[in-house]
Amino acid sequence: MDIFIEKLIKRQKTLKDALFSIGVILATFVIVFLVIPVIPIVRNFWIFFLLLFGYIAYYLIRSRNIEFEYALTNSDFDVDKIIDQKRRKPILSIDCRNFEIVAKVNSDKFTNDIKNIKNRIEAVSSMSSPNVYFAVFENKGVKTVLFFEPDEKMLDAMWRYIPRKLFK
Repeated sequence: MDIFIEKLIKRQKTLKDALFSIGVILATFVIVFLVIPVIPIVRNFWIFFLLLFGYIAYYLIRSRNIEFEYALTNSDFDVDKIIDQKRRKPILSIDCRNFEIVAKVNSDKFTNDIKNIKNRIEAVSSMSSPNVYFAVFENKGVKTVLFFEPDEKMLDAMWRYIPRKLFK
């Protein structure tokens, strides 16, 4: 019997996202209302540049809407990043049997050795969420830690393949 489980997680907006949006809006206003009217050649196309920079600002701000999709197909675990509900970017595809350990971040299994791993993939709504798990594995010869938020159904399905490595 094949197993197929999907889960979609929406990343929460942070202060960094808000500051980015404010910066983009301010930069757009400065360019459109202070720089473009001063340049004589471009002044005639002011409306065109207003619309162009307005669209670019809209596009940049919307690109901060990020979701993560986890898909578990038998033992294959895939993580995709979905930007503005339009563009999908694969982040990770791995056999979960290659995980060294899977446990909650707020457990005693999250040791200093794991905290100091430089290669990190944070596919979570927020690192402060109570349901964040971590998985340690080798990715192209580099030790990597994945942070993700599986549900009970996904954890139970993973447990079939890695019962000694999964700690709930």
